[in-house]
Amino acid sequence: MRISLDVDKCIGSGSCEMLAPEVFEVGEDGLAEVLDSAPGSEMESKCRSAEESCPTQAIAVEA
Repeated sequence: MRISLDVDKCIGSGSCEMLAPEVFEVGEDGLAEVLDSAPGSEMESKCRSAEESCPTQAIAVEA
């Protein structure tokens, strides 16, 4: 699985960090960053939830 984040779309809502803190973190600049761009399959459910909850559709999860 690959995780990508379009920082140009990110508004720093923090929903991704709340749902998958092992993979996402809101940095000091107020925008999300990816901590692990290739998490294991055990993280798929959390990552998909983060993708779906992103208000600007800045997150993409590829199998």
